[in-house]
This record gives sequence, C-alpha cells and structure tokens, in this order.
Amino acid sequence: MGRKKIEIRKIEKKSSLKVTFSKRRTGLFKKADDLCVLCGAEAAVIVFSPGGRAFVFGHPTADAVIDRFLGRDTDTSSRAVAILGGCGRAEVKEAGGFWWDAPIENMGLNELEQFKGSLEKLREKVADRVEEMTLMMVMESESSAWKE
Repeated sequence: MGRKKIEIRKIEKKSSLKVTFSKRRTGLFKKADDLCVLCGAEAAVIVFSPGGRAFVFGHPTADAVIDRFLGRDTDTSSRAVAILGGCGRAEVKEAGGFWWDAPIENMGLNELEQFKGSLEKLREKVADRVEEMTLMMVMESESSAWKE
C-alpha cells in the first residue's frame, strides 16, 4: 500500500502553516546534514519562515559554503569540517555520543566560537520545537473542547 497522493496547494490556516513549516524545515535540515555526513559534501540551506524569520543550515558553516560558492574561498586545501576538540561530528556519533558532548579543553578560539554557535542553534531549535509542541497541544485541547 503506497502513500496517499495529496494536492499541492498553499496552506491557508496560519497555525497549520507554522506547524507544517517547522516540521518540513527540520526534515530538510536533517536531509542536508545526512548528505554532508554520508557523502562528505558541503551544503548550505537558507529558509525564510512565513513570518519572515531566516533559518540557516550549513556544513561546515553556511558562511564557508557561501564564500566558496561566490569564489571568495582561496585556500580549499586547509579548510576543515567543523572539528570539535579533534573529534568530528560523525566520529562523535560513531563513538556513541553526541557532538555537544565533545571535550572543549583542547579547542582553539575559532573552534570554540563555532561550537558556541552550534550550541546557540541547538538552543533555538529546542525552543522552536517546544513552541511547536505547545501550539499542537493547544490546538488539540481546543478541538477536544469543541467536541464536548
């Protein structure tokens, strides 16, 4: 049994639009991350929400990928994938941990700044997910209130 074919059209209901955008954005960023990790690719994705807020994914960073695309990257041989204390994200995953568990004692200033930026992005994602789940719970409680 295959998936049900749906008509592609703009979602009119604001709350559904926000929830769908958040879910699709997360899926898109996950696919981009998988592509980068599995194939060693460098990718950048910039998405603007219906509210006009920008969301960015980049591996190793969005700036590095954009600079390379625009031809501003002159030293490609020395560019490294985001290294966290000598341990790349893929290596941390294989070791059974998470990238945020990487030791910071041996990181240089540039690596620490990159790590800090990654943690801030993670914090934003968590806050967005909490907001999304709260919105979904409110919608569910409202729909169940209408049924009663």
